[in-house]
Amino acid sequence: MRDPLDRFHRSTSTLTVTTTHDSAVVAATGDLDGGIAEHLLGRLADELALRPQALVIDLSRVGFCSARVLRVLLTTSADAHAAGIPCVLVSDQRAVLRPIAVLGLDHLLQVQSTLAAAREWLAVLGTVGVTG
Repeated sequence: MRDPLDRFHRSTSTLTVTTTHDSAVVAATGDLDGGIAEHLLGRLADELALRPQALVIDLSRVGFCSARVLRVLLTTSADAHAAGIPCVLVSDQRAVLRPIAVLGLDHLLQVQSTLAAAREWLAVLGTVGVTG
């Protein structure tokens, strides 16, 4: 007999890093549960250590976002701010936006609905070009 909780055990998630002359984009896909939180934190810290002009965290293809991952996003955003590096999240997914809104984190995290909107926001800051 199959355990009904099997579907909750290990989800498939990926992290992809793309760097350009003006930003680092860390894109996560899949379900971001507690199992990936430390790996995500390490990857984001590695990118911040490289001192990009901006850090973009693309969560536009995320189906679930755990509280531990939200803590990682808050930590990364604070670390980026302390280093003088603009940090923006990209997502239009309810799985990401809903917990941010419910927990009142929207005043602590800069969120844009698309990568293009994030680049425009960064361009207003004078960090990156709109085409970057």
